[in-house]
Amino acid sequence: MQLAVYVFYELLIRLQELDPAVGEYSSFKKTDEGVTLNTTTGSMEVLEHLLSMQFNTPALITSAELLNILKTFRLHS
Repeated sequence: MQLAVYVFYELLIRLQELDPAVGEYSSFKKTDEGVTLNTTTGSMEVLEHLLSMQFNTPALITSAELLNILKTFRLHS
């Protein structure tokens, strides 16, 4: 699945509302399940179906799903 970079920016805006420490968009790397989203402060895993939802129907992403993404966030060491 190919997505425009703005999908990552939009998702990060939503995640920053829950945890400002996630930082700003830096890059991403495709994985088998979705992407590793790299920010200025760390990285997190985002499943492909959530990226698709953010692109097509972002209102359907629940707070619980956003919190699950944040659980994968790891600060750069």
